[in-house]
Amino acid sequence: MYKSGQHVLNKGLSPFSRILLGSITGLFGVVMILIAPEMSKPIGIYMFGAFCLTIFVMCITTGKIRNYLGRVIGLIAFGLSVWYFIGQLGHGDLLSNKRSEPSIFNAILFFFAFGFPGIWFAIKGKFPIKNKSQGVE
Repeated sequence: MYKSGQHVLNKGLSPFSRILLGSITGLFGVVMILIAPEMSKPIGIYMFGAFCLTIFVMCITTGKIRNYLGRVIGLIAFGLSVWYFIGQLGHGDLLSNKRSEPSIFNAILFFFAFGFPGIWFAIKGKFPIKNKSQGVE
């Protein structure tokens, strides 16, 4: 069961899933860029729109371009997780009263959920799951 699960995961997203994800993120990206000029601090909205458009382009391309953009997205996830953690170290609570509020603990969880896999993928081009049938480390 484990081997068949790994085989399915290593194939990546189906064409339907890529089109659906790409369409939604592309739409988000365009909307964010269109509404950004009306905001008081538009740079963050522009950056989020560019991030969404990067995911869109990754979903509709193949080969080296998709791999490169996947690595860029991994680096962005890592950078955001480090930024969040450092920001919480400066003036955040160790634990928050609610799970939805920022805290140092939540920043650590965010790093291990998104930052660590993101930097691993950016460097190695794969996730740290062993698959002996394919000879992957």
